[in-house]
Amino acid sequence: MEKTSAQFEKVVQQCRDLFVKKTADYGTAWRILRTSSITDQLYIKAQRIRSIEEKGTQR
Repeated sequence: MEKTSAQFEKVVQQCRDLFVKKTADYGTAWRILRTSSITDQLYIKAQRIRSIEEKGTQR
């Protein structure tokens, strides 16, 4: 269980680091979006990642 918690914390930290870098590059335009719009954007990104993983390529 400790290993799982450590792995989780490592991934969360990686996500935080990426978020900070993206915010520095692109700003916080997402803050004006409604919750449903943010959810839609996350879904679109997850679908794109799944498609790339399955096909092995991207357009």
